[in-house]
Amino acid sequence: FDQYGHLIGIVVAKSSGSDVEGLGFAIPITQAKTIIDDLINYGYVKGRPQLGITCIDVDETTANLYNMSVGAYVRSVTPNGAADLAGIQEGDIIIGVNGTAVSTTEEINEKKNEFKAGDTITLTISRNGKDTDVQVTLQEVTQGDTLFGDQEAVEN
Repeated sequence: FDQYGHLIGIVVAKSSGSDVEGLGFAIPITQAKTIIDDLINYGYVKGRPQLGITCIDVDETTANLYNMSVGAYVRSVTPNGAADLAGIQEGDIIIGVNGTAVSTTEEINEKKNEFKAGDTITLTISRNGKDTDVQVTLQEVTQGDTLFGDQEAVEN
């Protein structure tokens, strides 16, 4: 708050290593206001992209053991979700996003979150030992969708 009682930021982290107050970090209210308004008006943050899949990471040991690619194994596909409409299937392994190699669900999410709902991205998938590029138009995360850490139920 400023000296007039106006909210100017939201504290996100605070560090205190001694008896003194310490150091705080905040998000400016100008950045937080859009998110707050969306939550109040819609119950979710508009424009957040989703693929509509859940994934399990395939590390190098597992890939060697089962003769598969390192990447994010598609465990499930949401019917009529972005991935489903693009032809991605359960059992595919995502190994790239827009020409950049990825090996974890977290890396896919980082790349995906650089875009907005409605944008189209290219996923490189491995299916039956063959690599294929697939164009996916990202859909918007809505109020009924649920996020589960790095593995998103319908938003990945």
